[in-house]
Amino acid sequence: MQTLILTIIVLGVLVFVHELGHFVTAKWAGVGVPRFSIGLGPRVVGVQVGETDYCISAIPFGGYVKMTGMEGEEAFEGLEGGESESGEIAAPEKRFENKSLAWRLAILSAGVAMNFLLGWVIYVSLAWHDGIPTVDGTAVASVDSTIVAAHPELASLPGETIATVEGRGVSNWQQLTEAIVEAQDGELEIAMASGRTITLAVANGAEREDVAGSLVPLVPAVIAEVQEGSPATRGGIQPGDRIVSVDGIETPSFDRVSEVVQARPDQILPVVVERAVDGAARRLTLTVETGVEKAPRATDGKFVEVGVLGVGAKIDRIRLSPVESVVIGTQAAGRASMLILSGLQDIATGGVSLKAVGGPVAIGQLTGHFARQGMSSLLGWVALFSINLAILNLLPIPVLDGGHILFLGIEALRRRPLSATQKLRLSQVGLAFLVLLMAWAFTADILRLVGF
Repeated sequence: MQTLILTIIVLGVLVFVHELGHFVTAKWAGVGVPRFSIGLGPRVVGVQVGETDYCISAIPFGGYVKMTGMEGEEAFEGLEGGESESGEIAAPEKRFENKSLAWRLAILSAGVAMNFLLGWVIYVSLAWHDGIPTVDGTAVASVDSTIVAAHPELASLPGETIATVEGRGVSNWQQLTEAIVEAQDGELEIAMASGRTITLAVANGAEREDVAGSLVPLVPAVIAEVQEGSPATRGGIQPGDRIVSVDGIETPSFDRVSEVVQARPDQILPVVVERAVDGAARRLTLTVETGVEKAPRATDGKFVEVGVLGVGAKIDRIRLSPVESVVIGTQAAGRASMLILSGLQDIATGGVSLKAVGGPVAIGQLTGHFARQGMSSLLGWVALFSINLAILNLLPIPVLDGGHILFLGIEALRRRPLSATQKLRLSQVGLAFLVLLMAWAFTADILRLVGF
């Protein structure tokens, strides 16, 4: 129930921000706005202030700003709670279609702009508040197998400590990442503390980012925090303990601890820890029953049960200045945008199964998953989701903002607008497409829940 409420709140905030952009810009342009609704369908509760009915509607997904004289919207009267215009706001100068092309473009683009802005502000704020998480030292725990396929030389890195990249000394993970990303195109030389050197052929910045992102730091399996009431607390694990092994499997890194525990949900396991007792290191064998939570699987995004302990590792943070926070936050927003665009391209070209499309259930599961990881993770998800909504709304599908912007582009080219009938028919087609897409998203949610 808490996850459901939190999901509705997150969706409500994102919809409110989006529609607020349309509303403020429409008012600024002098367009009449008879209704501002959070939610779709029949009006449940609200208040009339001047010409506008500010209300909450029955279906808690989506929302709308109803503007006077916006042709082609008749198809959505049911979703938008029926007619609400009055004679006062039907004056010609307050009608949307009578405004200039520039004003109409600004009004239609404002919702998308607000979602982008919200995501950007959150990323900048997180950069300022949390800084850049890093790991002291440059020991490599593992390398992503997909990158190893393209660069087999990386397979020998686990267990090594990287000393220099292109002759540039590195002492923590942030310096290592920056050195790889900022290197010149061509050959990338990575030297280890052992004296061994590997050379990779990297063609461009995107490939360098892939290489940097594929390296997993070796974070010592030392517990920095234990969540209250967690399986670790019940099993007697304490902050400062070093986990030596789980279920008989050695765990030299925190990443290895997570890997072993996640594969063993709801199981009673022997956990060997090293603990300082009276100034001496002692090894203790504890019996811990792992917890269970749903988490997205990396391969297909399907939510599966994974084991949890409820412990956290010590992560160093590099504090940023306001200017650096803006730069890092902007880069994060850019990466989120590229990730979403890449996902859409994969779906369109068949690179990803349509089963990967997520509906309300998947959104709720992800919201709950990130909420359990802490406020910063939840806010990062909200920022990504907000940018995702912005990009989806820009798709040139009638009924979406991108579809209306497409109508304006056609009008600019033809020097005359499409007729109201043409807009209505195209909007009906767009609505039918979205209904089918939503139906498929619900179906994909159900398939994931039942294990298909």
